[in-house]
Amino acid sequence: MSNDNNTLTFSIPSFTSEDPHKILLHQATNADEDQGLSETNTGFVMWPSAVMLSHHISKNPSIVLGDDNSPDGDVMELGAGCGLVGLTAATLLQNHTDEDNDDKVIFTDYNPVVLENLQKNIDLNDFDVDHKVLGLDWFDQEEHQEQQQQQSDDGSDTTGEETTTNTTTTTTWVDVEGNEHAQVRLILGADLIVCTNDADLVASTIDSALIDGGKAFILGADQYTRFGVQNFPDACRQLGLKVVVHEDLLETNFAIAEEVDGEVQQEQLMEELELGGYNQRAATMAHDFTFFHITKPIAKAVA
Repeated sequence: MSNDNNTLTFSIPSFTSEDPHKILLHQATNADEDQGLSETNTGFVMWPSAVMLSHHISKNPSIVLGDDNSPDGDVMELGAGCGLVGLTAATLLQNHTDEDNDDKVIFTDYNPVVLENLQKNIDLNDFDVDHKVLGLDWFDQEEHQEQQQQQSDDGSDTTGEETTTNTTTTTTWVDVEGNEHAQVRLILGADLIVCTNDADLVASTIDSALIDGGKAFILGADQYTRFGVQNFPDACRQLGLKVVVHEDLLETNFAIAEEVDGEVQQEQLMEELELGGYNQRAATMAHDFTFFHITKPIAKAVA
């Protein structure tokens, strides 16, 4: 772990090597003084939830690599910010898959300055995994789904031509330019839910962007720190998504670390969290984390 001016170095643990994965990150510069507070500066700086999720997928690489039951498709980081989680996923794909693997990592966020910084962080890190950086607005996804569903009900595609297949689900999500993209097999997101309405927006975006049979892993501050967190599971379930909730993630990780390697792993994790903005001594930043494991069921075709 190090901090050189505005460029951070994270050491994400590797379970296949004694040497950790080194990931470099540059934090975006925001000239808007009104966004000086960290609560509104969401995409410009590192957040501790991204550290927690990156550590989690490194310790459980099958989340990113998939298994025999995983559908084909790409990996998306939703609300990527500085891109630590997506870069960790790309590193895992590069180190654990063969050369024929064509999985793409798609980094998404809304703010153009954040997207520029995301590309800079990708360039800072040496990996050969195919990738894209795309603008994505959560508000666009529900409208896009409604349009696709209407076209499906009418028996026509986007060109107005009649189709012969009718399904109950949409098959694409849309970027800020209005371009459609294929749904992905895995969505990763850290600290996405900050405001009350974020619960519905994130749930609808996951439903729109995730392929049938795909999974999403969303990690953030607990409900005592963020509005909307307690509403998120119900928002997902109302859309037909299956949700498993794990609370008190930091406490659990410390318990596991104590069993495995005494206080060493605890200290390493806390150092990384503090680099990501976590302050155990400040009441406004000292919190635990909630982890959501979401699965999109395979829909049945309508005759």
